[in-house]
Order: sequence, then structure tokens, then C-alpha cells
Amino acid sequence: MELKTDDSGNKYFSEFAEVKPTFYPIKVRNILQFYTLKSRKTVISKDNVIPMINLNYAIYSSGEEKYYWRIFHNWTLEQAYFYRKSLDFSGEDQAIENLHRYIYDGNVWILMASDEVKYTSEMLKRLWKSQFLGIGKLPYYSWINLLSQSLDYEDYREYGRELVGFRTVCNQYTKRIRAIWDEAYKTQKTETK
Repeated sequence: MELKTDDSGNKYFSEFAEVKPTFYPIKVRNILQFYTLKSRKTVISKDNVIPMINLNYAIYSSGEEKYYWRIFHNWTLEQAYFYRKSLDFSGEDQAIENLHRYIYDGNVWILMASDEVKYTSEMLKRLWKSQFLGIGKLPYYSWINLLSQSLDYEDYREYGRELVGFRTVCNQYTKRIRAIWDEAYKTQKTETK
């Protein structure tokens, strides 16, 4: 795989055929796609979610019709997802804001290497096995929805305890998470028939 370099020193490619089969492109819908569970974990919580180290991704420039090659900065969940001030993060980062904007515009693709695809696939099988009997694999975008809802729910339980309607909102999160699992189960059942 040979990447081209522009005048500014940025690496790019013109079409996905140039990076395949070395990398597998996946359209990014949520910044959480840059994260995974720690090895052998099946409980989705902030403590068990880590960035996929040095994950490659591409940002599409429609004006130039090029995909610019980038490497994920390994930001923590607090920085990239919750965007919350802490002792080691000021709460403002132009790079994170730009990445969110590019994702919202639909211009970002994760470029997973074969070992990253294998690890993610094994994780999705582990998650399936933690919830259901039998062999199966949680669909990738169901995993991202599940991760988003679970992290938001955990965050709400931590910071929203004193709010009016706390139990109602917790119940809504629980129902949404259960609905994602139910939909994944139905999808898996129809695929095996």
C-alpha cells in the first residue's frame, strides 16, 4: 500500500481500493467507534472501555476528492465522548471538535487492520455469549448503539441522581438498552434461517 503525500506533508489516498485488503474501511457514525472493551470483558462500563490504540482513520475532503490519512490520538472517553473538564483536560480541544464535526458530516471512515477486525469480531461474539445461549455475534452498529446508551446511562446515574424524574429516566435507559439487545437477537435469528 502506497500513500500519496500533498504539498503540506499530509498523506492521502483517492479511493478505498488503494488501502484494501490491508485495511477494512468502516463508516463512522459515532466517536465511540474508536473505542473497544478491554480484553475478556463483557460488562459495558466506563472502566472497561478503552481507545483502540493508534487506530487509523480517513477524513474525506469532498472539495479535493481525497481521503486524508489520520491516526487516532487515543483520547479518553471523558475527553472525546463526554468532553468534560478534568485535571488533565481543559475541556476544550479543537482537534476533538473537528473530529466530531467531520463525523457528523459523514466524512470519517475507520481503517481497521485485519488484527483489529479479528479482535472486534471476537469481542462481539463474547458480548453475544454473555447475553444469549448459542452461537452468535452482536451486529457492529448494534454494539455502537449499545455502548452509547450504556455509557450515557452510567453517566446519568452518576451525575443525575438528585434530579427530578431520576428513576423514570433510568427506566427509559433500561428499556432502550433491552430493545437494542432484542433487535440484535431478532436480526441474528433471521440471518440463521
